[in-house]
Amino acid sequence: MRKLLVLFLFLLGVSNLFSQISLLEKEQQIKFEFESLVLAGTDSLKLSISTKIEKLFADLLVEEQSFDYPFSELSKMGKLTSPDQKFRIFNWNCVLRDGTYRYFALLQSKLKKSIRVDILTDMHHVADVFHQYKAEGWPGALYYQIIPFKAKTGNSYFLFGWDGNDFRTNKKLIEVLSFDEKGQAVFGMPVIIWKGKTLNRIIFEYAKQARMTIQYNEKEKKIVFDHLAPSSPIYQNQFEYYGPDFSYDALEYQKGKWVLVENVDVRNK
Repeated sequence: MRKLLVLFLFLLGVSNLFSQISLLEKEQQIKFEFESLVLAGTDSLKLSISTKIEKLFADLLVEEQSFDYPFSELSKMGKLTSPDQKFRIFNWNCVLRDGTYRYFALLQSKLKKSIRVDILTDMHHVADVFHQYKAEGWPGALYYQIIPFKAKTGNSYFLFGWDGNDFRTNKKLIEVLSFDEKGQAVFGMPVIIWKGKTLNRIIFEYAKQARMTIQYNEKEKKIVFDHLAPSSPIYQNQFEYYGPDFSYDALEYQKGKWVLVENVDVRNK
């Protein structure tokens, strides 16, 4: 019995080793494609290479051991893991000749008995603050932080994102990610109360040269962000003239919703 146990552990170790080698080889292939993407000179070539990366990476991520693999060689790709270790997001973008951006992302979820991979398809439309989107109609962005929270329908997550938009403005997003009963990703849950309206997400637009911050205060369960305003009242709703005005607003958790609170005090916090 002891010999059989030793043999089993040996074979398991060999299997894990070969799996790691396979992942490394595929990672190197994707790394090569990213290097080609950096050198690509036309929009069509950039999009073609990104689609190839998308396919290669989707095939790789369905492998069970890939969920714990760091992909440290893929430095030109954003990599986020949810704090509860339930999903990962891999994210990159292409800058096109007209100054707009095309986004690519894959969402890898750990289910009870398998790994699920969703390819998020950027539909190149302006995201609506009142709508929900599935993976195939994803409002593209580069995500840089995941904040879990509890909603009435179960665990949900805020995604802080950035969108280069165009030559004039940048955008930042507070997106809401949840999962339906089949484990499918849903972008945009109506949990944000903003000046009397219920929103599925928040989109901030501001001047290209400006810098905007969004931060989560875990102790106070509050998302704090710069208040944006035009440099002069004559530029109202002309967002290429918008930037932080040195005041701050926040979303505070109140009875299952996240409510806008304006002009919050951030001193010593």
